[in-house]
Amino acid sequence: MRRSALFLVLIVVLAGLPSPTLGAEATAYIDDVSVSPAQPAPGERFTLTTVIQNAENSPSNLDVTDVYVRRVDDSDDITRVEELGVIPPGSDLTVPLSMRFEKQGTYDLRVNVVGRSDGQVQRLQYPVVVRVREGGPQVAVDVGDAVIGTETPVHVTVSNGEDAAVRNVRLSVAAASAAVKNSTRVLPTLDSGAAKTFEFMVTPETDESDILATLQYTTADGNARTAEASAPLVAEQLREEVRLSPTLGSGARPSVLVDVTNLGNAPLEDLVLTLRDGDETVLRKPVRALPAESERTVRLNVSSVDRATLDVVASYETGDQQGEASSSVEYVASPGTIELTGIDVEIEDGKTHISGSASNVGLSDAQSVVVRVVPTDGVVPARPYKEYFVGSVPSSDFASFDLYANVEAGVETVPVEVTYLSDGREKEIRTTVDVNDVSNSAPDPEENSGGGLGTPLLLGGGLVAALVVVGVGFYAYRQR
Repeated sequence: MRRSALFLVLIVVLAGLPSPTLGAEATAYIDDVSVSPAQPAPGERFTLTTVIQNAENSPSNLDVTDVYVRRVDDSDDITRVEELGVIPPGSDLTVPLSMRFEKQGTYDLRVNVVGRSDGQVQRLQYPVVVRVREGGPQVAVDVGDAVIGTETPVHVTVSNGEDAAVRNVRLSVAAASAAVKNSTRVLPTLDSGAAKTFEFMVTPETDESDILATLQYTTADGNARTAEASAPLVAEQLREEVRLSPTLGSGARPSVLVDVTNLGNAPLEDLVLTLRDGDETVLRKPVRALPAESERTVRLNVSSVDRATLDVVASYETGDQQGEASSSVEYVASPGTIELTGIDVEIEDGKTHISGSASNVGLSDAQSVVVRVVPTDGVVPARPYKEYFVGSVPSSDFASFDLYANVEAGVETVPVEVTYLSDGREKEIRTTVDVNDVSNSAPDPEENSGGGLGTPLLLGGGLVAALVVVGVGFYAYRQR
């Protein structure tokens, strides 16, 4: 009887204890889904890392057969992996899923896990939001007017609008059907909020091409990224037209002012202006590059020419061609120039005295002016002024001088020489002074001497005249 009662009590106790459930699902769940990088750029691959957990007290294993990602309300898989293995109770399974989106925007996704537990299909789902945006440094390409065969500046700006700096910045520019000089630039870092513009010289070979700028950098969390930007490069055929318009400036020795006009569509490089007097080069002057469709006035200072027809020649390179343009200008300088004016000639103490003015008819001062008599046949410089130092004569002014010379009878002209400095250059002029009037009217020294026949004849004539007067007087007295 006791044994029967004990058996009944045992049955009741066992009935109150929990018993294993046949065919029960595993207690599994998706513990976490992480996105790396957190905000991928368009076209950049990123990873969804899914952690599947089977609970410690799970009644069975979970055999994971599929993990896939879809957009909300979309039946198409973005990515899928299969047959990932069994997760025992108390264990987890990490599943990385790689994908990318080409356009920026916000993507509402669902991670789906399909498994089997004791023959039953078990499904798990986890929401995740991925934001794709143009993060990190941005690239902008600016292309100016281009001409085939001509270097064209292309400006590429890199700007970092993110909160953190980026490092290992490498910018490269390439172009189809165009040559790029120094195509790569490198920066160690680009700070947050910073921007930098790089200039690349591109020479197009055809009328149409594309410029592609590629930026590579490393983010603050160590991810390597790439950004790109492109722009069309449309080039014109080379058009060349250069005009020269030379004029004279002002002053005693005016400069030649040359208006150089570039009517072409390419800049003038290696520009040199040359002044020529016939076959002689007067001056060569290099000029900085002249942009397309622009004008510049160039001053050419002339010091070695007083009067000439000067050829103005411009030689240059435009595009991939050498060119030349020319013109001419009548050059007339007006430096200090001495002329003798107001000449007066007289006989003084038997010597010829020449006086006058050394007049400066130029537009600059004349220095060290000297006037002298040049000895020649019948002309000998005499004291007190064989030569006369005038000194400095300002422009449009004059200074007096005096010269003396012994001039033989019959000499009609006296040569006079003038030397002076004008603009640092020594000049000399010669002229002749007409002394014919004073030399022919001067008394002959021999005529004033006591010898010769003239004096006795004159005395005899005077004596006869006196006797006649006395005889006439005596006759008149007797008649009274």
